[in-house]
Amino acid sequence: MLPSLISQGVAFNQTRLFVVLFCGTLGWQVLLAFPSQYRYFNSQPAKIFGPPPRLLGRFRLSSLKSSQFLALGSLLVFSLLLTMFGFLPRLFILVALASFLLYFNPILSLSSLRRKANLIPLVMVVLLLAPDLTAPIDQGTSPMPLQLIKVLVALMYFSAGIQKLRHSGLSWADGTHLQAYLAGHYLWDDNKSALYVAQRPRLCALLSGLVLFFELTFWIILFLPQLVIPYFMTGIAFHFASALTMRINYLKYLSPVYMVFVPEIIRQVLHALRSGA
Repeated sequence: MLPSLISQGVAFNQTRLFVVLFCGTLGWQVLLAFPSQYRYFNSQPAKIFGPPPRLLGRFRLSSLKSSQFLALGSLLVFSLLLTMFGFLPRLFILVALASFLLYFNPILSLSSLRRKANLIPLVMVVLLLAPDLTAPIDQGTSPMPLQLIKVLVALMYFSAGIQKLRHSGLSWADGTHLQAYLAGHYLWDDNKSALYVAQRPRLCALLSGLVLFFELTFWIILFLPQLVIPYFMTGIAFHFASALTMRINYLKYLSPVYMVFVPEIIRQVLHALRSGA
């Protein structure tokens, strides 16, 4: 139904499509990671890393028992599924938001989570307030909710680029800083991929320059949607390379948010196919 609507030039509910993709991807990621996260929770990480950060810097969330942690994880996945299938989506995205905050709070010291899932609750807040959350898929809707989510992604990349410039200036692009990071990861976990790249200064310089350019210019897709596909593919490649060489996997919890670009990509691809027919 959706491809036929787009190929005929009919407006469709991009917010609803994103909700399906976002909730499905996030629910799947939570299910995959649950066994290891449950073991980590039971190891009582607060005794080693200290108490988890306060919510919004002010509110200390109560500690959980194993049974409560298990129940919250189940409730999170269940509420995401109900939202995905359109059953009282505004209520259950609120339940998913509360469950997410309570479930992940005691395990935020886990390396696979640290600073990697920060956009998830913000996206849920945007969806909670989206006026077209319950509209049918074949109804044209406001682009504002998805545009706000794209702004969040652009701000994430832009702040990362600015941080590099504040730390090292334009010299960050000469490749030496990337070499140092790669060498450190090789010494830490014997990652042969990291060593392979670190031994090639010109490649490090090229990659450093590309990363800095990508992060500082990602915001341009907000004004030039025709660039969504190349920036989307570059972002996937960037995070995949980081996971391969440094064992830093942002895609795990960024992939649900990255689904915000899929409706526009589908529209562009089908429009191109229709134009070429």
